[in-house]
Amino acid sequence: MPLSAKHDAEAYKVYSDKRIWEHRPQARHESVKETHQLIGRTQASWAAKDLGPWGVYMRDQPSEFIGVGGIELVDGRVWDLKYRFRPDKWGNGFATEVSEAALKAAKRMDPDTPITARITTNHPASARVLEKVGLRPVWEGRRIGTGDDPSEPDVRIYADRDLPEEILEFLKARP
Repeated sequence: MPLSAKHDAEAYKVYSDKRIWEHRPQARHESVKETHQLIGRTQASWAAKDLGPWGVYMRDQPSEFIGVGGIELVDGRVWDLKYRFRPDKWGNGFATEVSEAALKAAKRMDPDTPITARITTNHPASARVLEKVGLRPVWEGRRIGTGDDPSEPDVRIYADRDLPEEILEFLKARP
């Protein structure tokens, strides 16, 4: 189901959970307004390509929201693979399942646009998921603007292909 404002409260429970943000605590959402703004930004992807992040529910319990996942067209330049799940659902293959579905949809719909993902280097579980679904690391280092901030971990960018330098610079500069 497309991620939308109706998911604000459920998604906020995920984005505000301290366990999800152990690798980057400063990114944890402090208010439902932050989550609403994030969801609002994803709507441009749905409008442009009829594809974007999904609100994810259990197949056998369709009223049970377990997280957010999918792919978002960013600035019309790249697809950005993303997922966040409730900690009690970790280790069940949901990130892999959603990632595979998102990659398949993006490749079918828009094969010329690169598929990317960004993770912090201190998050090995996400690296395993990305590599399992066929993305490969193309850059690792400091995000532009994070400088010497010790609370900001390094980032690793993954992609389904080699990226032009201008796309790599664009991704390094994203918050």
